[in-house]
Amino acid sequence: MKRLVLVLAFVSSTVFVINGETSTENPQTGPASLNALGEESALEKGAKPLFNLVHGFLDSVQTYDFITDNSSAKITYKNVVEYIDNGTYDKFQDRWQDLVAVFGGFAACVVVGLLFAIFMPIIGLFFCCCYCCCKRCGKAREKTDPKAAGCKRATFCIFLAVFATLMLTGGIVSIIANELLHNKLQNSDQRGPVQYWRSGLSDIITYGDTTADDLEKQTKSIVFKTIREIQTQINDSVPYAVRTVQSAINASALLYQTEQLGTKATQVYSNLQNITSTLEELKTLQNNLSTKITEINQNFSTICGANTIPPSNCPKLPDVANDFTVVGNLTTEIEKVSKSLNISYLTEEARKQFDQVVNDVYTNADVTKAMNDANNRTAQIENDINREIDSLTGTVKKFTSNIKGNTTQEIDKIDNYFKDYADYIWYGGLGIPSVIFLTVVFYFLGILFGLCGQRPGRGAPCCNRGAGSNFFVGGVVWTFFIFWILMYILMIMFLVGGLLYTNVCRNLNKGVEHVADYEGIMKKVGIDIKDLLDYSSNSSFSIKQALKDCKEDKGIYEALDLQDKFDLDTLMDTKEIEKNIKEISQTGITVNNITILTPSLNKALSDFANSGISGINFTSYEEQLDKTPIANLSGIIAELNKFNLTTQVEIVTAFQDKEIKAFNQKMRELRVVLNVLMNQTQTELQEDVRELQALLKQSEDTFNSQKDYLIAKGLNNTVFNVTDIVKNGIQQAKNETKDLGKCKPLYNAAQGMSDSVCVVMLDPFNMFWFGIGWGIFFSIPCIIFALLLANMYQREEKFNPDLHRAKKESRQKPQQQDFDSPMMETYQDNIPLTSPPNRGYGRSNNGEVNSGYNNDRRDDYHRGNQYRDDYRHDDYRHDDYRGSRGDPSYRQGERDYPPPSYHDSRHYPSPGYRDAYPVLPQKNRY
Repeated sequence: MKRLVLVLAFVSSTVFVINGETSTENPQTGPASLNALGEESALEKGAKPLFNLVHGFLDSVQTYDFITDNSSAKITYKNVVEYIDNGTYDKFQDRWQDLVAVFGGFAACVVVGLLFAIFMPIIGLFFCCCYCCCKRCGKAREKTDPKAAGCKRATFCIFLAVFATLMLTGGIVSIIANELLHNKLQNSDQRGPVQYWRSGLSDIITYGDTTADDLEKQTKSIVFKTIREIQTQINDSVPYAVRTVQSAINASALLYQTEQLGTKATQVYSNLQNITSTLEELKTLQNNLSTKITEINQNFSTICGANTIPPSNCPKLPDVANDFTVVGNLTTEIEKVSKSLNISYLTEEARKQFDQVVNDVYTNADVTKAMNDANNRTAQIENDINREIDSLTGTVKKFTSNIKGNTTQEIDKIDNYFKDYADYIWYGGLGIPSVIFLTVVFYFLGILFGLCGQRPGRGAPCCNRGAGSNFFVGGVVWTFFIFWILMYILMIMFLVGGLLYTNVCRNLNKGVEHVADYEGIMKKVGIDIKDLLDYSSNSSFSIKQALKDCKEDKGIYEALDLQDKFDLDTLMDTKEIEKNIKEISQTGITVNNITILTPSLNKALSDFANSGISGINFTSYEEQLDKTPIANLSGIIAELNKFNLTTQVEIVTAFQDKEIKAFNQKMRELRVVLNVLMNQTQTELQEDVRELQALLKQSEDTFNSQKDYLIAKGLNNTVFNVTDIVKNGIQQAKNETKDLGKCKPLYNAAQGMSDSVCVVMLDPFNMFWFGIGWGIFFSIPCIIFALLLANMYQREEKFNPDLHRAKKESRQKPQQQDFDSPMMETYQDNIPLTSPPNRGYGRSNNGEVNSGYNNDRRDDYHRGNQYRDDYRHDDYRHDDYRGSRGDPSYRQGERDYPPPSYHDSRHYPSPGYRDAYPVLPQKNRY
């Protein structure tokens, strides 16, 4: 099952592609949202810098690639396998430095780890012996602070706090990684490896199903369109050849000119009719204007007489200035032009003469057979492609159907498996960094007790510095006896995760196309990509190139080298079509004579040329059109207003707005039509028509005299052109088909499946052991500063400069001592001359003789101390009899004065100088 899942996760992104393209639907069972990736959590976003830190560390551990075969590689997997298979082990002696360059970082890390794991418990045993038996390694050598003790304590405390915090940071990093790994296994954030597989397979299935449909529809459409175009070119080859002949004898251009002349005749005829009808309307409007002017003038005369306006001052409208009755009509020209209105029809009849030539060629049996064979071959190409497309799409649908069932079920099983064991992994992931946390707790408790507690000693509270010292020692012991186990766990995880990243995932993270670098390894374990994808052995298919092409969003045909399965070059072979087309021009063809300039066409052209439209007198029209019908109407209206003839003003204004305006509008219409007709008749019509008739006759004679040669030449040219068109059309169809199915979604799905292992799982895994290693690394300086600080926290007394100076002088040689030094060998008078009363129990000196002159001072010292409570304490008794066997500074009779803390015999003179011990002044210890 595991192998099946690995193969599917790695290969499914390309297996289905043999038949597929992009998709918009989600074919998996359940809604599409179940297969979509979730949003990145804040924890995952925040962990990315840590992932980069781990990647940087591993990149520095193994700089060179071992799997890929490139110029920067020192030695590769292929080289090693080759040496082993060939038995040339001696080559390893020559290339051991290359192996060290590749794996030296891992080897160094493992050696350091093994040394740590081996010597850490041994050093821990020595430490315990030294601490418990020899009172060293964390024990205070003296009870009095050394010089600058406060500065030392602060310095050691700061360093220990910093390194302990760094240890804590490593544990926190491991906890974060453990939480991320747990979320991924549980798929709680919809971004686990299972979700990546589901999303990738969903995209692949969707891509495959949609591509199958699109490939079928679009390919058939492209092929259908191309085949129809090719067949059209084949069937049109003879008409095209005849049209080529037409062009060669200039018949096409001449017939076009003739047709344009017929169109011109029709337009001239229409314009002549418009001019005639407009002229008649103007004559009618002119008569109406004259009648209206007469009526208005009579009205003016009546009003002027009634108002006693002199006749000489009475307003009067002038007569109409235009006189269109003097303009001649165009009836004769219209009649002549009407006889040439069939020029366009007769031209079309002449053009049909060439259609008859085409029919003559088609009647040739050899030509017909060659064209039918070419058409049949193109139809066969279409059928072959459609058959292959149907086969491919059927395979795709069957493949995607199997993935939907089997693969989905397997992924669901893996999902349940992950969820069942995710909690156990999570608990284990919590337990390992908890070892680091406990150590940090010891250190921070020791720091806390040291900062807040009092000095140790009799009567000190339990939360004193001595307790903090014990916490330090406890953390050190815990580190010695537990961290070596962590180191073994760390090394195993480091080797697994580190080697997997540097030799596999580092390349895949750059692009999943680098999976091709592992084809040799996969073949060793029985996974052959070409065999899985059913490619032939001589196929040029490369998984790396395929994924690169999909990354560039190329078509599926080119990306997956489907030519091995669906060879368009073979299916769309045009050699037979070209052969059949060439046969068309290799047959003997005979055609009949044609008549281009028929008698009817010739007569119609002559009638139009002799219609007389070029002699029309346009000047008479322009003279009348340039005149203003009635001038100075505004002056007449002003005179009427002068005489307060408002009614007459209204009559003239209405006359101006209606009758005069209509007359002016009709004159404008006549001017427009006249201008068009003038433009049409400006050429030398008769000469142009006669020249056209001559050229048409010449073209007709040329064809009839050379028709067989011209047709054969035209067919040869046509065959060449049609063959070229067929090639280009087929090539375009190939290119369009190869460009179908942009496979960028395939690449994204494959990259997502790679990321499901190399990013989703491996990054948190590597981050976990990196955090553990971080904590172990900083545990070393923590041990050092914890022991130094533990020693400082066990001191019961403050620093005494007098005692320090005395000790320093006591360690000097006799010849180096001053004569006045209390430690001078010859100086023995260190017993006070008097002693306090009451056998030494009083605190005052009354000048009595001190019996110490006659007795051994050490005996008096012990007799005086036997009544002290603190002297009975075992520790003080033990200290009193070590080295000097008593406190030389203790003075008999002062039972309340405690023994000094500098009991180590190494700081006192030898027994020979014991009687010369100095007597120090009494000082309050607190």
